Amino acid sequence: MEKKIPVGILGATGMVGQQYIHLLENHPWFRVAYVAASPQSAGKKYKDALKNGWIVGGEIPADVAKLVVHDVADV
Repeated sequence: MEKKIPVGILGATGMVGQQYIHLLENHPWFRVAYVAASPQSAGKKYKDALKNGWIVGGEIPADVAKLVVHDVADV
């Protein structure tokens, strides 16, 4: 596949959202291009919006860490 399909993660700062991001990190077809979470996280860079830190192990994927979190209510 030449280009990866951009996908969005809702609830991205929570445990399940982080797990999805972790699983998609090196996926051959998809790339995380959009993250959304609670209004308290909206407007922050993903790495700064994680209240309890990155909990799934390893490092936050660099391309996701710099994404701006959107308000899930606006989706």
